[in-house]
Amino acid sequence: MEPLFIKKLKDVIREQVSNNNPVLIDGIGQFYKVHQKQTQKKYDDGRVVLLPPRDIIKFESELKQQNEDQ
Repeated sequence: MEPLFIKKLKDVIREQVSNNNPVLIDGIGQFYKVHQKQTQKKYDDGRVVLLPPRDIIKFESELKQQNEDQ
């Protein structure tokens, strides 16, 4: 595929998902938005860092992995 097509496809997917519209590509899978709540991470040295809430794009594949068929 041409790099320009891939860039434009990525832009469309990102725009639609950010507007809470899941994107389904038949035979491949679905992209959708997931909200992650604020969390905290504790390091071995005792520091605690707060990670802010954020939205991420998740992908759920329709393709079966080879191990699932066996």
